[in-house]
Formats: sequence, C-alpha cells, structure tokens
Amino acid sequence: MPTPAKTQRVLEINLISAQGLKSPSSPRRSLQTYAVTWIDSSTKLRTRVDKVGGQNPTWNDKFLFRVTPEFLASETSGICVSIYAVGTFCDHLVGTVRFLVSNILSSEPDDARTPCFSAFQIRRSSGRFYGVMNIGAMVIDGSGFPALEKISAIGYRDLMGEKIQQRRKKRAQEKSKEEEGWSESCENSCTDSMEEGEGESSTSSSSSPRTTALKDWNGVRELAGNKRLTLTASGFLCCLVAQRSVSMER
Repeated sequence: MPTPAKTQRVLEINLISAQGLKSPSSPRRSLQTYAVTWIDSSTKLRTRVDKVGGQNPTWNDKFLFRVTPEFLASETSGICVSIYAVGTFCDHLVGTVRFLVSNILSSEPDDARTPCFSAFQIRRSSGRFYGVMNIGAMVIDGSGFPALEKISAIGYRDLMGEKIQQRRKKRAQEKSKEEEGWSESCENSCTDSMEEGEGESSTSSSSSPRTTALKDWNGVRELAGNKRLTLTASGFLCCLVAQRSVSMER
C-alpha cells in the first residue's frame, strides 16, 4: 500500500567508490565492477560498471528509496550493498556491505537533510574484511518525486531518463499538433486558391490565350486548305480551255 504523501520520505543513497578490492585470480583479466543496493530484496538497484578503476572503482551513482519516518527512526534499519566483478560467463561476488541508517545519518531531523558520508568495510564471502566502500546518504522530502508514489525505489539515472522521455514525448506531441495545424492551413489555402482559379477560368475561358491561339491555327489551316482547292480548281479549268482551243484549231 502506498505511503501517504504527508508521511513519505525519500532516502538518497550515493554509492561513491571503493578502495582496495581483491584483484582477480588471473592477471590477464582486468577487474570491472558494479554495485547493487537494496532495502527490500525484492527491489534491487544497480550502478554502472566501472571499467577503468580496477581495484579502486568509482561509480558515484545515486538511488532513491521511499521510506517512512519509523524506518528512519529505527536503530535496526539497514541498507545492503553487494559488489560484483564482471565475468566471462557469470559475474562473481567481490564482497558485501551492510550498514545501519542510524550509523550514517544524524539523529537530528534537520541535520539528516544534509549529505552525510562514511566509509564501511567490505566483507568477502569468506567472512574476512577486505577493502572499504565510500557511501553518502541524506533524507529528502518525498513530495518532489511523484515517480516514487507507484514504486518503492528508483535509480537517479533512471529517474532522469524517465523525465527525458516524458519531455521528448511532450515535444513530439507539440510537433505533431503544429504539423496538423500547418497541414489544415495549407489545405484551406489550397482550397481557396482552387476556388478562385475555377472562378477565373469560368469567366475568362472564352478569351483564354491558349484557346485563341488554337482557333487561329485552325483558321490558318482552313484558309490554306481553301486556297489550295481554289488553285486546283482554277488550274483544272485552264487545262480544259486550252485543250478545247487546240481541238478547234485543228
């Protein structure tokens, strides 16, 4: 059940870095690590992979957990962190850290809103401590994170990515609306111009230059055809008269 907004708090955990991690057994393989953190094991959040730090990785990833004032006030409330090394077929556990919230945050409510930093020893699977991990924590008002109303935890990078996607979606919607408005105005202007063109063509179709030129060309053809017929007829008559005069002289 979601926590009421008035009593909701957000615990920010910053997994900063680690020093002195155990080197891999094979000297040819570089140590590339990432960290996983959680309050409830059903929701685990992971950092990016450090590919250059080796035994001294730096992640500097922040995570937001929705918590209650009772959780922050309890002396047994803790945060779990596991460090993994990237492997060829599977990732290997380097070590774990579990620290109490009361050990990193101030007991004063106002001081808890300022970032607090501490270093914790890393426990290997054998039970020995090997290396340290630097962690920061602070309490934030939950009203500024509406995304945490539906989920119990989220990474800061995921939160920013969600905001970027929402902004892109909003811009795409605005752009589509602008394009729809532009197309409607274009259709209206095209319709108006077509109507105006139809009106002008209906009033000036009789005096269209193309129609006039076509009629003139047809007239020239007809005139040329008539002249050809006239010349042919006159020549035929002349031939008949000449033949008749020749026959009479004989």
